[in-house]
Amino acid sequence: MPTGTRRGPHRACAMGCQERLAFLEGKVDTMSDLRNLIVELRGDMNGRFTDVNGRFTELREDMNRRFIDMRGDVKGLDQKVDRQFIWLVGTQLALLLAAVGALLGAYYR
Repeated sequence: MPTGTRRGPHRACAMGCQERLAFLEGKVDTMSDLRNLIVELRGDMNGRFTDVNGRFTELREDMNRRFIDMRGDVKGLDQKVDRQFIWLVGTQLALLLAAVGALLGAYYR
């Protein structure tokens, strides 16, 4: 009888251990699936980060082109203002000389 009692608990323990082992194997399979999902997610995220980085690069290049165009526009406006300022100063100087000449002509009559 002592031998039978030893086998009984061992068989019960073996059954319990097998159930636990099966449960743990199921958990490992679930973790493996989860790991695969995480790897896929990481790949998707890396792809999207690459896309966003490309978009930022395009945006930066577009902004650089626009700033270069603006510089050309500002240079054109600067030259136009310079020409108009020269004409304004020339006109004022001519009027000043005409006024001084008229005053001198009226004074020496």
